Amino acid sequence: MRFRDFIEVDDHFFSVLKGGDPVICVLRYAPNGNRVRGKRTYRKINHSEVHRYFREYYNDGLHYIPLKSVEKYYDAMKSLPEICERDECVKKVADFFKLEKMGVTGSRLIGLAKEDSDVDFILYDECFELGREKIRKGIEKGDLENPDFERIYRKRKVNLPYEIFVAHEKRKYNKAVIDGVSFDILYVGGDVEIVRGRKVGRIEVRGKVIQAKPFDYPAFYRLPNFDILCYTHTFVGQAFEGEVVEACGMLEIVDGRKVVIVGSRRDVEDEYIISLTLLEKEGMIDEFEMWKRI
Repeated sequence: MRFRDFIEVDDHFFSVLKGGDPVICVLRYAPNGNRVRGKRTYRKINHSEVHRYFREYYNDGLHYIPLKSVEKYYDAMKSLPEICERDECVKKVADFFKLEKMGVTGSRLIGLAKEDSDVDFILYDECFELGREKIRKGIEKGDLENPDFERIYRKRKVNLPYEIFVAHEKRKYNKAVIDGVSFDILYVGGDVEIVRGRKVGRIEVRGKVIQAKPFDYPAFYRLPNFDILCYTHTFVGQAFEGEVVEACGMLEIVDGRKVVIVGSRRDVEDEYIISLTLLEKEGMIDEFEMWKRI
């Protein structure tokens, strides 16, 4: 099993963080909702609800499912050709990239997509940066459209000013629209690092990024005195090596390191990462400082 694959347990669907025994995963879909598969209906689970399910396997936001309890395994890479045969939206995205290591995850992997569901497309290892470049050139040539940033802003309930959000999003090249189909590209490389530390409290930090893996999960930014780990897709790819950033999140002590966790919850109302270098370039520093004072 790899990160972003899915497993099914007792009619519930979990997104895999790390394979093994137990499988470390996050509950995504449960019975009874507005998504239809066969004669059953399902709904997407909010992060605040996950603790109510499979309590015996739950710990601090994650589920640890014994391998023997897994009833079905959905391989995001191996399932792609079959899904392309029945899902025209996924096929459009796959045909655009045509890279060696690709996959699809989320609702389209497990057959729970709605008509307006985005395509959560995976590009593995070195294919991810090739994919970002394809998106950049595709938008430049007019083969792709920019995503609906306003819709994403509302959907993710971003706490930053809209113009600052868009300035960061436009340079990520990890989402676009092809023939009316909205899609994201997601990176999968090595194993996901599961970090458990001693929570200290809320903190705001600034510093120059001296090392970065901005599209990993979690996204990683090393400052001189802190590490930042970002668990929310909203702030993946938010900054790059050499830039000065500001981050607000939960400070944890992990093996003696000071680590700022951004995305400690799925709804990040009071957590963020911004590139001060980008805001200075775009003339948005004053807007950001004004927003902070409100």
